[in-house]
Amino acid sequence: MNYTSGMQIYKYHLTSKIGGGEFGEVWTADDKAIDTRLAVKLLDQASYSIDERLLEAQIGNRLLHPNVINIKYADVISIGDPPTPVVIIAMPYYSNGSVVSKVNAANFLDLDKALCCLIDVLRGLEYLHEIGYYHCDIKPQNILVGDNGEHILTDYGITCHSPSHTAVSPRGLYLPHAASESISNNEYDARTDIYQLGLTAFRLVNGISTIKDAFVKDCTAFKQSILDGKVITDSSFQPYVPHRLRRVILKAASLLPDDRYQSAIEMRRELERIGLKGSTVTADEHGKILVRKSGYSYYYEIAQGTKGTTMFRALKESMTSRRVTQVASFACQVKNQNDIKKAAKKFFLSLL
Repeated sequence: MNYTSGMQIYKYHLTSKIGGGEFGEVWTADDKAIDTRLAVKLLDQASYSIDERLLEAQIGNRLLHPNVINIKYADVISIGDPPTPVVIIAMPYYSNGSVVSKVNAANFLDLDKALCCLIDVLRGLEYLHEIGYYHCDIKPQNILVGDNGEHILTDYGITCHSPSHTAVSPRGLYLPHAASESISNNEYDARTDIYQLGLTAFRLVNGISTIKDAFVKDCTAFKQSILDGKVITDSSFQPYVPHRLRRVILKAASLLPDDRYQSAIEMRRELERIGLKGSTVTADEHGKILVRKSGYSYYYEIAQGTKGTTMFRALKESMTSRRVTQVASFACQVKNQNDIKKAAKKFFLSLL
């Protein structure tokens, strides 16, 4: 279907497109009857039956938790000439959009915000798992930012129900976040959600596009890295990611389900124990990485030294006076990118 701004669909007046994909489109829409703006999902029938499309709404309508979206309304309507059946799903609209819209100029989420986001999502997962649901599609685009800064899981298009809390066959897979057991044995359980959250956490703190770019570049090689348990390794992390956070992400994304966190609450409690010593990691408008702590911004520069040498210079800048001084103890000569990464890691992690 070709939807346009201003189009009237049933009782909804479409205003702007905010998302879409193979399933259909998502629009902001005004419900004139109750004078409310909503997010409206319009699902075509290309690959799934109407009953399968409505299942998403039936699941979402049952869910009542501040960290998972609640679906308010759904129906099947006919649009166009000849009439085409379309499933329409209405849910709350959050003007902040997804967490992807909150990344900084270096394409990652400030570390303090990333920790808050992950803890919120885990609270939502605790609730879903307790009542026998596996989300099955955890990724940054499916985490909304609420009006009060809370983080909310959305999109139940491939969510599965397991009343007995045992493994099920997934209804679909987001391949960049597919776990080994889903590919090898067509199995999915709560620990597979944990795996997907581990990859989501990696993307939030290292760069939103990292894993997806690797998948797009060579999906065959990427699939093998899933089966080998090498989608994420310790060397994959940016130098500013603290060891404590690296360990949590690596455990969540372990190859074998038994090696991961066995529950969302176990992973949440581990994240809640991570302290950043009053610091955060962010980036300025040019993408330069900054550690902000105690009124200073810490960063590094690569400069030419004497006799053609290349020097790593650690700097701190007062956020009030803008005075810049060198942190001499971290200055060193570097010869290549690997040297720079090691020097940056030593400097940044001393602050976190």
